[in-house]
Amino acid sequence: MLLLLLAIRNLTRRRVRTILTVMGVAIAISFTVGILSISEGFMASFENSMAQQGTDIIIVPKEAEAYPYPDVAAFVGSFSEETIREIEQHENVRAVYPVLTAIPMTISMDKPGAIPILNGVTPAYFSDIAPYLRLSSGRLITGDDQNVMVAGSGIADVAGLELGGTMEIRGIPFEVVGILEPSGGMDDGMLFTPLEPLQKAYDKEGQLTYVPVKVDDVTRAEETADEISEKWPSISAQTMTSVIDKLVDLVGIVRAAHMGLSTVALLIGILFILSTMLMAVGERVREIGTMRAIGAHRSFIFRMIVMESLATSLIAGGIGCLGGYLLSQGITYVLSEFMGLTYFAPVVNARIFGIGLAIAVLVGMLAGLYPAWRISKTNIVQALRYE
Repeated sequence: MLLLLLAIRNLTRRRVRTILTVMGVAIAISFTVGILSISEGFMASFENSMAQQGTDIIIVPKEAEAYPYPDVAAFVGSFSEETIREIEQHENVRAVYPVLTAIPMTISMDKPGAIPILNGVTPAYFSDIAPYLRLSSGRLITGDDQNVMVAGSGIADVAGLELGGTMEIRGIPFEVVGILEPSGGMDDGMLFTPLEPLQKAYDKEGQLTYVPVKVDDVTRAEETADEISEKWPSISAQTMTSVIDKLVDLVGIVRAAHMGLSTVALLIGILFILSTMLMAVGERVREIGTMRAIGAHRSFIFRMIVMESLATSLIAGGIGCLGGYLLSQGITYVLSEFMGLTYFAPVVNARIFGIGLAIAVLVGMLAGLYPAWRISKTNIVQALRYE
């Protein structure tokens, strides 16, 4: 307690310098916590969507094998429905759910990120693959429907879609018959239509871009996916585990880049505290010499300086965690305002704040060790004569 009181008293003696140091470190912590919060939010959103889906295997064109997501598959190619009818005959395949995914680049939106993802599906898609999707109003697609659509909550808000309204897809009006509740994932930016009308609109009759598959024996899902990929070279079949692993790898690359930038920011934070502590001990040589002369041990002086450094970094860490939360919320708000849809919410929890504070403690320790060691080794006589 004595060390803490001395540390706080010494820090308040040079308020402006302490405040500037705290702010410099807090900015570095804010950047780390904020970006970590956003990346965690994106990953949690995707994993939540995937975990809720009743899919065992995903089939996409061979060209989309590296990134087997519906929006990617829509850009790279398609494959024949005949292939899926053949796959249905596999002894471990229970059911297939044909989907044509399209990105309607001709639809004009005020916000560049609000381009919807079109999914032509069969009615069974909602009951078997996406049972987690709930209606806010209206109804889902039925077997007799033609030019109708069900809109995700996000794209409905951005595009101003209402029940009974219409949206033109390649010159063909599709009536909005249902609007979904927010799911917190990619589905919020999707428009669902019956499969055949969307195929006709894009001149892709009998073509598919994405097919979820359910199997009888889940333990053989990997084996079944391999057999499908080997027998039909134009497509790639992957288990949901493989898809999630690919995303984890992709997010890992982004996180590595983020950690590189964060490391630079934290090194700057260490230099902030190090320079402050060196100046602080340089100004207090005689004071510390007097403390030594009246009986203060070297270890006490060492611990006092380290405590000052830790107090500075902990204060900065607390401010930085708050700043990181505000940064993540601000980035999400800006993306929502300018892009239209974000598809995720930042994750703010005790673990992320704990990481921020742990980094602050590490910064304080590293920055305080050298000044503390240097001043604790000062000769008492020389310190008392210091001008």
